[in-house]
Amino acid sequence: MAAEPPSSLSYRTTGSTCLHPLSEFLGIPLDQVNFVACQLFALFAAFWFRIYMSPGKTSPDVRHAFVTIFGIYFVIFCFGWYSVHLFVLVFISYGIMVTASVSSIHRYSFFVAMGYLTICHVSRIYIFHYGILTTDFSG
Repeated sequence: MAAEPPSSLSYRTTGSTCLHPLSEFLGIPLDQVNFVACQLFALFAAFWFRIYMSPGKTSPDVRHAFVTIFGIYFVIFCFGWYSVHLFVLVFISYGIMVTASVSSIHRYSFFVAMGYLTICHVSRIYIFHYGILTTDFSG
């Protein structure tokens, strides 16, 4: 008996695969389902955040910690190991903000960010042949 052909919506994601049944049911690639699920969850979390963690009820440190943890979770859920690129870019930009002069910080951060994203995009095209994700942070 011949083996069943692989699904056209196979696990072509570096992020979470827990929504794969929904992806198969809807006929949408898993990385796109993950991204939309995160967007919808973030929308509902925003209402909860506004009601239960309003500035009058919670300190700014708690609010910042909460949204930072949620943001990191969402990025890792959507992109998996590929999210390292986003974190590297954030840390490089933060390093530039701390060390560069105020008069030239915009130039340095722009050129570093555009250069890094260009390298990521070119590597995605020529090295991976568009094979990693259909949702991509580099444009």
